[in-house]
Amino acid sequence: MQEYSDDHPITCAKFSPIRFEIYVAGERSIKVWDARTGKPVRVLKNVLDSDITCMELDTHHRKLIVGSHQGEVKVFDIISGVNTLQLDSHDPQEGEISYIGYAGDDHTVITAAWDKVIKVHMDEKPEHGLPPAEKGSKVKNAFNVLRGRTDCHSKDIICGDFAVHLDLIATGGRDNTAKIWDYERIMMVEEIKAHKAEVT
Repeated sequence: MQEYSDDHPITCAKFSPIRFEIYVAGERSIKVWDARTGKPVRVLKNVLDSDITCMELDTHHRKLIVGSHQGEVKVFDIISGVNTLQLDSHDPQEGEISYIGYAGDDHTVITAAWDKVIKVHMDEKPEHGLPPAEKGSKVKNAFNVLRGRTDCHSKDIICGDFAVHLDLIATGGRDNTAKIWDYERIMMVEEIKAHKAEVT
């Protein structure tokens, strides 16, 4: 085993039990490791304009969705490393991506960021434009955004998760709360005020 697995501090990592690969992000690059041999396989260099903050795999582990410190969200083909899609960004000043989720059969990408916004993006380029904005949605239908909501927390969203079988999104914030959201409408279902510090 090598003394160091990356030249830079590691910000996040994902394991694919389908491909038996480990994806490790340090600064703006991703190293791919073979989980069986422990050896590096390939490197995707300078994939974003700022440091990578989180990553997610699609259902079949063919795509890697990557988010950055400046709110960028890009989709990469895992084998070739080619950027196949750039999703609508969060605020470049206050929108560090803190969570990326993948909504299985819907083929959508869920993002949450420090700008207090939750977005649900299409995981492909729309052929005939986007559907009209959903009633109650506070996020305009930008490129590939199906629905979203602003001001989801009173302070930064710093973590999240998605329950595929329940269609619920959970977010945690610097406002000391955890919130549960309906995936289809991005409407709050429950607010949990059980902490005296930020929810991480």
